[in-house]
Amino acid sequence: MEIGRPGVDWRPPGRAGSSVISAHSLPTGGGDSAVWVRDLHKSYGAVQAVKGLDLRIGRGQIAALLGPNGAGKTTTMEIIEGLKPFDSGQVLVLGMSPLQARRRVGVQLQEGALYDDLTCAETIRLFGRLYGFDTDPVRLLRLVDLEEMLNRRASALSGGQKRRLQIALTLCNDPELVVLDEPTTGLDPLSRRQTWSLIEELHGQGRTVLLTTHYIEEAEQLAELVVIIDHGRVVAEGAPAQLVAELGAAAKISLAAPREPDLARFPGVLRGRWGQGRWELQTKEVGAILAALGRELGEEALRDVTVRPPSLEDVFLDKAGRQLSEDRS
Repeated sequence: MEIGRPGVDWRPPGRAGSSVISAHSLPTGGGDSAVWVRDLHKSYGAVQAVKGLDLRIGRGQIAALLGPNGAGKTTTMEIIEGLKPFDSGQVLVLGMSPLQARRRVGVQLQEGALYDDLTCAETIRLFGRLYGFDTDPVRLLRLVDLEEMLNRRASALSGGQKRRLQIALTLCNDPELVVLDEPTTGLDPLSRRQTWSLIEELHGQGRTVLLTTHYIEEAEQLAELVVIIDHGRVVAEGAPAQLVAELGAAAKISLAAPREPDLARFPGVLRGRWGQGRWELQTKEVGAILAALGRELGEEALRDVTVRPPSLEDVFLDKAGRQLSEDRS
């Protein structure tokens, strides 16, 4: 998607009380990073939302931020987007302060408002002109599979269609950095997969994508870098496979079996739980445990067994103390 960049030196005004770094005193530690954050602090009265957070996202990466509610994730995102001032620390976005970078950043908020009386085409043209762009609505709507809705009013769109229109609006300014806050919330499985394809297409164009999500599989599928935030700090970061390997998590075996014998006592079983006629066992020795189960229960019992290897969900559970799916709001 090439929309073109007008030669306008656009700098939004700063706000009183903001710790925005001036253009003449920008730190040099960011290098080629799309987002570079050092020792970031932000408080709301007595509540410390962000406590010395460090973050680096390389240009052209897809990065996913994960964290429970109250972890400081949303505050960090809003600071990066230039929507919220911070108390102390250093923040560079595309080599400049967040406010200066806003024209080069596309943002899809978790809850975005649309003008009900405008058509999809009119909405895209309006948002493009706010950035100084003469945006082609047909091209953007085609990207999000809404081309047939060109002349339909926003009020007549379904919830999922409105979500996809908001993603199209994110691209009105031909951004170098695309920030997506839970981009697939409320979408059906097909639309979710289409959105994943769109994110991968944006990545293929060389753009940096920063997203938050409540779907572990989404982060595993898309992200080259996963950053887990809890209590205002980064508690884990790396590629999904790297994080899983570093954790050394156990696989999970599920099988239909009676409560006795107590399978949790088998050598090699780290943790076991029985309920609703099934055993859930955690182990790092899958082959040995399956063989022992076959000997103890008979080969017939192994016909109804599933094995789930360690995943990013195990990492999140270890670092944040609960499953990400339990934290949905």
